Amino acid sequence: MPTVRPWTVIIVGLTVSHFSIVFAGAKDESIWKTQRSGKEIDAQVELVYENDSGSMLPLLSRDLTLLGQAVDMISNDACKDQCKSMMAGIHNLTLWAVKFYDASGKFPEGVLGGSLYQLGNFDECLQIGPLDDAPLGVNGQYCLGEVGIGVPDLYRNRNGTIWKDFGPPLERSDVVVTKLYWGICVPAACEPQDVEDVVRSVLAVAFSGSRLKLTPRIPEGSCYKRTSESYNNLDIAYTWLIFSLIFLLFAGTAFHLTYLIRKKNIPEGMLPEALMGFSVILNMRKLNSSPKMEEIDLSCISGIKVIAMLIIITGHSLIFIISGPVLNLKFWQVAVTKVENAVFLNNPLLVDTFLLLSGFLITSLVLNQLNKGYSINFLFVYLLRYIRLTPAYFVVVGFYMTWFSKLGSGPMWSRVYLEQERCLASWWSNILYINNYVKTDQLCMFQSWYLSVDTQLFVLAPLVIYPLHKWRKVGEFILAAVTAVSVIIPFVITLTHNLDPTLLVYSDEMSDLSTNYFFITSYVKTHMRACSYCFGLVFGYVVHRIRLSDYKLSSTTVTIGWLFASLSLIGSMFTIVIFYGPLKNFKPVEAALYASLHRVFWSLGTGWVILACVTKNGGVAAKILQWRPFLLLSRLTYCAYLMNGVVVLGNVASTRSPQYLDFVALCQQCAAHWVVTFVGALVLSMTCESPILRLEKLFLPRGRQKANTDRKNESQDTNTTDA
Repeated sequence: MPTVRPWTVIIVGLTVSHFSIVFAGAKDESIWKTQRSGKEIDAQVELVYENDSGSMLPLLSRDLTLLGQAVDMISNDACKDQCKSMMAGIHNLTLWAVKFYDASGKFPEGVLGGSLYQLGNFDECLQIGPLDDAPLGVNGQYCLGEVGIGVPDLYRNRNGTIWKDFGPPLERSDVVVTKLYWGICVPAACEPQDVEDVVRSVLAVAFSGSRLKLTPRIPEGSCYKRTSESYNNLDIAYTWLIFSLIFLLFAGTAFHLTYLIRKKNIPEGMLPEALMGFSVILNMRKLNSSPKMEEIDLSCISGIKVIAMLIIITGHSLIFIISGPVLNLKFWQVAVTKVENAVFLNNPLLVDTFLLLSGFLITSLVLNQLNKGYSINFLFVYLLRYIRLTPAYFVVVGFYMTWFSKLGSGPMWSRVYLEQERCLASWWSNILYINNYVKTDQLCMFQSWYLSVDTQLFVLAPLVIYPLHKWRKVGEFILAAVTAVSVIIPFVITLTHNLDPTLLVYSDEMSDLSTNYFFITSYVKTHMRACSYCFGLVFGYVVHRIRLSDYKLSSTTVTIGWLFASLSLIGSMFTIVIFYGPLKNFKPVEAALYASLHRVFWSLGTGWVILACVTKNGGVAAKILQWRPFLLLSRLTYCAYLMNGVVVLGNVASTRSPQYLDFVALCQQCAAHWVVTFVGALVLSMTCESPILRLEKLFLPRGRQKANTDRKNESQDTNTTDA
């Protein structure tokens, strides 16, 4: 008897099972005949199938019998009956029954190239029902199952075989097959456990002569069927909130438009002013208005923010794309080693840019006010920030908790359901801005950690800034000490806990960031991200001192500054690739040095760009960063950051088929995400952010006279982060 090779067993076995409880069969009396065409020179051969039964296709008759035995073991009577009815229908090529088979994933293709998903046809499966003349109560249910593949060392030690691509990776960077994913179309009466039991029985028989360890699993929440949506009190309350905001937008816009048409001035009073806050016309004017003339020209910050946000959106998009169904996952294994891709791999540095800007702005604004002799009630400042940031944030969190899961579908929509569960469990830690330390295992909105970090540092910043004004030498010592500590902490923690140098984007570690060890224990922590904010305080103070002393930078200083900044930015950004290549097996001390120093040099480079632009030494860079469209988009960056999670998560969760990765395809995807994210940001800004800014001026103690002044000069920046 010839020897059966193990790799043949797995391919044949998976073909047998199709990881589905849907099969068709053919009887033994089926025969094939070969007919030649009339012209022998064409050498065309036509295969004609003759079936004595008149209706069967020659599809795996043995497997249909095997499946029948597994179905008989189902304890769920309703599921068992519908499965038997379906199998009989497949035997007779009945339309509704064959659709179960047709909608299921088939033989795996391109597995060795990194194609791990056989999704089948999600929508075809869910549409099976009465319209296909299916028996009463028989409807389609789609389950995305997975089969874990354990390969014994006996197989993997054989040189030149496929087994080197299976099993646990020899190195962290290896793309290997540890599990395969199949879309399965089954009767809706079956529970996930029923499906899992049947698949396990079929695989056990199909692989009975193999040493492979196959572990089928139907994850919780990964089965979908057509059901009428149910709505709870929270859904209804959120709906009322959204419709109330829409009503106010229409009312405010109509009120404003009426006076514009009549060419009359808006009457004074609380109600007219409040309505004007919801005028889309007014808020669009403010969004596109020129900035007010300030003592410090901060217009270059607009370009920095927009460029950083576009790269952040790109990084988020890539993380979700590679963690979903793709045809050539090994493309990413090669891409991460290329220097030109470092700007997307080192995406966290762009987030640090916003922390630096936040520290710079608060220092500049507070010292400027204190220098003019104004007293500052920091508790009021904290309240003001909370009121400006939270409404738009809460609307997006509320969307995750209520309607997000109801407005889409797809083979991986369970990821949206999981996000909804997390938000329902931890929403309060979001709006208290403590979710980077509290309930991190239930993190709602993967990107929301930044708002907590920024808010916590904002609260602590006056402890450093005020001494700089009151006791200059003491304040400078405190600033230097705090900055030094912020650099040392990441080094010590990375070294002692043997952590990565930064968030390394390996596909198998990106499927759920909330379960990524480095992400929840280091990446989101304020004490690990404070370095950039502290350097923002430093540069804010330096600019303040330069402005007070009317000091002019020499041409030599400017030249050296730009050279150093360029080298710092390039070095800190692009050196990340060494941890995917030459130092992929890095030592703890190497990771610790990079974790602390790459943010230092990035902050120094970015800080110089700001300082040079503010002091009129920006040159061509300043002209680019001050481009007028950047000003408009920069006022949407906060809302864009909030909306981007919805865009990238919704995209991967609704994916119907694996996509092929290449440079052009990824550029198209990321560009689409830019557009959709900023359109969503515009809607959120018009609905929540801009109206709140005006209402805050109107109702808070300083507000009424301020609101009247702003009515005459509607150029108030709508960026809450800058505020």
